[in-house]
Amino acid sequence: MSTVLDPPEDLLASLRRSEFRPSRSKGQHFLNDTSIARRIIESAGVTKDTAVLEIGPGAGALTRHLVTLAGGVTAVEIDSRLAGVLQEAYGRYDRLTIVNGDVLDLDLSDLMGNYGKTGFVLVANLPYGITGPVLDRLIAHRGKISCAVIMVQHEVGGRLTAHPGTKAYGAITAIMAYHYRVESLFRVGGDRFVPRPAVDSVVLRLTPHERPPVTVRDAGLLNVVIKSAFQHRRKMLHHAMNRLVPGSAGYLSDHTGIDLKRRGETLDLNEFALLADALRAFRDQHQDDC
Repeated sequence: MSTVLDPPEDLLASLRRSEFRPSRSKGQHFLNDTSIARRIIESAGVTKDTAVLEIGPGAGALTRHLVTLAGGVTAVEIDSRLAGVLQEAYGRYDRLTIVNGDVLDLDLSDLMGNYGKTGFVLVANLPYGITGPVLDRLIAHRGKISCAVIMVQHEVGGRLTAHPGTKAYGAITAIMAYHYRVESLFRVGGDRFVPRPAVDSVVLRLTPHERPPVTVRDAGLLNVVIKSAFQHRRKMLHHAMNRLVPGSAGYLSDHTGIDLKRRGETLDLNEFALLADALRAFRDQHQDDC
C-alpha cells in the first residue's frame, strides 16, 4: 500500500549549491516555478487513478508534485547524475519508478505496461532537441495515451496549432491534427528556467481523437501525401503529386475538385484526405502498369 507523504523539497536549490552543471547537449533547462508545474499537472487531469509517464524529470519540478498526486509515476531521465539525485531524494515514494535511459530507445507501451484500461498520461518539459522524435512516439502509441501535456519551444507550439494558409502551417501540423486534438494552454517565459533559455516555451495539451477527424482509406498514404506536399513548400501541388506517383496529377484534380496549382500550405486536413483516397484509387487502377 502506498504511504502518503508530504511533497518533497525542491531539488533545484541544492543542485545549484553543488558542482552540478546543466548539460547544453542534453538541453537541460530546469523549471523554477512551482505555480507553472502545478498548472501543467492540473491541465493533465492527474488524479490518484492516473498512471503518469514523465519524460525528462530533470531537477524534479514536476516529479515532486506528481509523486503525491498520481497513482503511479514512471520518470525517464537520460542523465545518470540526475537520475541518481532523484532516486536519492524521492526514492521513498513507492509510487515512483525512475528509469535512467534515453526515452527514444524505449518502447513506451512496454514501459507503461500496467497503464490500465484508460491509458497513461504523459507529461514533459521536453528538451528542444527531441521534440520531433517524441511527437513521432505520441503518434505510434496514441492508443495507449489518454492525454499528453508537454512544454515545447514556443515556435514549435505555433506550428502544431497553426491554420492552413499561414507561414507556421506545415506537415507536422496536419499529421498531428489527424491523430490528436492539440490545444495551446499557456506561454512560459524563459525567466522561469535555470539556466534561462534563449526562447520562450508554451504548454500544449494533446488529446487523442476517439475517431479521426477525417475518413481516409489509408492513413499511411495520407502521411506520405502530406509530407510530399510540403517537401518543396513553394511549388504547386501538381509537381508534388506527379513526383509521388508519375502521371497522377490530372486524375487527382478531376476526382477531388482540388486545384493542383495551389500549394500544400493552403490545404486543410479534409483536402489532404481527398487527395490520399484519390491517389489510392489511381494506384489501384494502374497497378498492372507498374
